[in-house]
Amino acid sequence: MKNTILDLINISSYAGARADYTQGGGGNTSVKNDKEGLMLIKASGYRLKDITETTAFVAVDKNKIADYYNSVDLSVEKDYEKESAEISKNSVAALEGVQTLRPSVEVGFHAILKKYVIHTHSVYANILTCSLEGEQVAEKIFNGKDFGYIFLPYINPGFELTLAMKKAIEEYVNKSGKYPEVIFMKNHGLVVNSDDIDRVKAINETVNETIRNYFGLSDNFRAVNLEKTVNGFVSATHIVCDFVKANGLTKDFLDEYPLYPDQLVYLNNILQFSPDKLKVENGKVYYNTDEKQATTLDETLAAYLFVITSVKNAGLTISKMNEKEVYFINHWEAEKYRRSVK
Repeated sequence: MKNTILDLINISSYAGARADYTQGGGGNTSVKNDKEGLMLIKASGYRLKDITETTAFVAVDKNKIADYYNSVDLSVEKDYEKESAEISKNSVAALEGVQTLRPSVEVGFHAILKKYVIHTHSVYANILTCSLEGEQVAEKIFNGKDFGYIFLPYINPGFELTLAMKKAIEEYVNKSGKYPEVIFMKNHGLVVNSDDIDRVKAINETVNETIRNYFGLSDNFRAVNLEKTVNGFVSATHIVCDFVKANGLTKDFLDEYPLYPDQLVYLNNILQFSPDKLKVENGKVYYNTDEKQATTLDETLAAYLFVITSVKNAGLTISKMNEKEVYFINHWEAEKYRRSVK
């Protein structure tokens, strides 16, 4: 099991080191250990870069979760979201010396994928997933690559997303005879999965670099920059500073352009329920909170502004979450829990 933990740290530190790939507690990784019948996955609310040999991840019975999705009977009228959450909770396995935590809300789809899974909210992938023309662009730039891919419509995270992903994978395999190692999720992010640890990272790099090069984007956003103030921090991140100086930033703007769940969890809800933590004054963004939360807020804001600006600059049409989808995220118990984890 130690090697499995080290593999999880490997892919997590790789994906979590860059703010253009993951922001705050967003994104998740997993590694399966077939001998033990377990899957190690990032714990809900934690950062990928928090994962060590004893913290920020949890072990689950991968077969119990996969079997549930392989045999679930949808003809029965019940709360499948609640039932699947209970299955995930009851699948948690204790590891000696490791704190028992809550698995990522996306543990379901991790259980049905290959051995190594990297799910990020890459700003490059989200140019495609947050634009109406993104799927057509993907067809153009990924044609002929040595990996298969699918492009899912927006689906509520959790039970519904896992089932939809499972169905789309089966249809793709039946049609092409090839397994999709890359999955784009509309208004959400990117999933890369493989049975080889080096390949899963290499494919992730290829996907992101192919998109970045296609749109002619510079590679100058890998981290945010904060400056200390009396009450917290002020953003010195060029993406945030340039946008706010030119356009300002209001909650109305964020509400008008809901692009993906993490924006709602870490930005819109902060402005609604804790507005003192994020203030825009004199063309600058102030975070009146501790460094960890300030970093999460600035990473999320920078990524959001990068995506929305890149989509517009590319002449593409912004794709937004609808009111029903926004309501689901704002009232989903799993997201309320994730917001509460410091």
